Amino acid sequence: MKITRLLLITLILCSFSACKVGVASKSGGMDNQSYLQFIQGGSRSYGDGVTAYVDDNPAFTAKVDVPKRRSIKGNSYVIKPGTRHVKVVSNGQTLYEKDVVIGNQETKKIVLP
Repeated sequence: MKITRLLLITLILCSFSACKVGVASKSGGMDNQSYLQFIQGGSRSYGDGVTAYVDDNPAFTAKVDVPKRRSIKGNSYVIKPGTRHVKVVSNGQTLYEKDVVIGNQETKKIVLP
């Protein structure tokens, strides 16, 4: 009787020690980035794109998307979130120049004339 009881207790203890203790989980946040999108607002065409300046970073050429009735899905450009100075130039003419506040994972749509 004592041997059976001892054997049963040992077996129960061994089975509990084989179980994994704790919960394994992985958590992660969103990437620390925001987006700019340039949209044609008037009848003017920007076939070759526009030159965009963000803060003191080097200029880049951006394509201008044409709005469609259903949705605007087009080209977006990654920038850091926060207050940014955005300037857009086409053929030597400044089309847009403002300080914009953009949040994390937010897309700022800039409508050009």
